[in-house]
Amino acid sequence: MSQIIAGTWNGTGAAVYICPGFIPDEVRLWAVEDSELAKVTWGREFRAAESDNGYVSHGGAQGHVLYTAGQGVEPYVGGDVLTATEQTSTDYGEGVYLGWDHKDYRQDSAYGYSGNSVIDTWTLTTSGNRTGRFNADTPASVSRIGEGSRILIEEDVTGLAKWAVVEALTAGQGITDDEVTLSLAIASGKIRFISGLYSMAPIAIGQTTPKGFKLSATTEINVNDEINAFTAIKYDN
Repeated sequence: MSQIIAGTWNGTGAAVYICPGFIPDEVRLWAVEDSELAKVTWGREFRAAESDNGYVSHGGAQGHVLYTAGQGVEPYVGGDVLTATEQTSTDYGEGVYLGWDHKDYRQDSAYGYSGNSVIDTWTLTTSGNRTGRFNADTPASVSRIGEGSRILIEEDVTGLAKWAVVEALTAGQGITDDEVTLSLAIASGKIRFISGLYSMAPIAIGQTTPKGFKLSATTEINVNDEINAFTAIKYDN
């Protein structure tokens, strides 16, 4: 049965293991904060030694560059029980074994909200700029809410639930007018969900890694602390 999934991760600047739970037959990766939008493509039918790890291309004069073994994308069978040796950190951009993060951070006191109030209310303060505020601040240094987070808001006036992406958040804040910028000017309402900055996060030490793929490239794609996106495809045959 064919399968297509998509996600994001924080660039590590080191070889990274993306573990969605299956070994893909095709992978496409984008450096979405790169002005030239570098793209890596790999597929199981790249059977030549000159390109068996795929290739990278972008809008600059470089054109495209082929990846040989150990340079780009390759299947990862998973099954590693992580220790502090393999997974030296579980912080964004530091841990290199990444799995799905479906957590709702608006109710997380460690990574989501600061103080006694959960983040549950959105107030649109400047519609033309798509900016507004939360009812509570985010933690100053460890927040997993910020640029890249997906947010679901149920508008008070219409009753409609609308998804948007957080495009900017004043560091460690959010409670003051215009400190939060969304991709859409959603009217004031109740916040029903806020994801982490990325859909993939470091897997906890002691956990067993799912299947996926390894990305060895660290230039143009997977640059440290830059947002990267991927799609992974499993064929029927």
